[in-house]
Amino acid sequence: MKKSFTVFFCLLLSFAFAGGTKETKSEAIKVAYSIPGLSAPIWTAASQGFLAKAAEYGLSAEILDPNDNLENQISQIDNAMLKGLKGLAITPIDGQAVSTLMNKAQAQKIPVIAIDRQVAGYSLATVEADNLLIGKLLGEKYLKTIGNKDGRVLIVGGPLSSSATVNRTEGFKAAIKNAKNVKVVAESATEMDAEVVLGAVTNYLQANPDINAIFSCTDYILPSVMTALAEKGKLFPIDDPKHVNVYSVDGDGYGLDQVLVGNIDATYGLDPYAWAASAVQAIKDNLDGKSVQKNILILGNIVTKENLKSLKEKGALWGASSMENK
Repeated sequence: MKKSFTVFFCLLLSFAFAGGTKETKSEAIKVAYSIPGLSAPIWTAASQGFLAKAAEYGLSAEILDPNDNLENQISQIDNAMLKGLKGLAITPIDGQAVSTLMNKAQAQKIPVIAIDRQVAGYSLATVEADNLLIGKLLGEKYLKTIGNKDGRVLIVGGPLSSSATVNRTEGFKAAIKNAKNVKVVAESATEMDAEVVLGAVTNYLQANPDINAIFSCTDYILPSVMTALAEKGKLFPIDDPKHVNVYSVDGDGYGLDQVLVGNIDATYGLDPYAWAASAVQAIKDNLDGKSVQKNILILGNIVTKENLKSLKEKGALWGASSMENK
């Protein structure tokens, strides 16, 4: 994440979110970004990237915040389309459920850019991390960490409607599939609900006491994973022989804190600011008659205790500002 997260972005956000929304440029071309909701700070970071890039081009930018409610997301986008929307970025709550709406946007010649999660139906392009590669890289790092020791892995992901969850899981499994000393003991797709995740992980740890590694597809559910480990007496730091290897993805404040104190081995730090900025660029290019790449992949960083400080100093970690341990 860029170090230029200044008061400028905060001011943009303060008047650009839907629900009493004001637009950045009253007469400019209207574009909007529908996020899942502000319950996850990653979408605040993405929103900042969207607004900043739109301001650079003089576009009238609006952030649609449905508060993690699918019906709200659909109705907000529908309303925006009625008001002369010329470009749409979306991180769908459910990529399948918005297919009819995406095709409606196509019929109205509104370019749609999916961010982080793919959509069914029409989209001009998808901007995302290389989620398959992310899972693979973390799987490879896990294998290097355990060496010849036996690994018994629990994989915990979000809903299967999320392409990011599916691809990260598949990448991790592909990396470890030929390792004779590693076995996936259990695999669970959960909702993005703390209690659901806590219950699922607790049950798996109870039923499979030999689990000594967990791959979490997102830092958003990591607090529940860590709580389950603590409650089952299995939470030990990296340098303890009883440590359960934990790998996650996102790089939010909580995940970075867990890396810093040594409770988890690594998280993959994403770059949501760049995702959304790239989406604006794609919309602008399309409106200008230029070709747009169908798949736009944005790189990030594996964050460990050894490199966290240097990445933070470079401004490469979007979640650093919300770390408890500054």
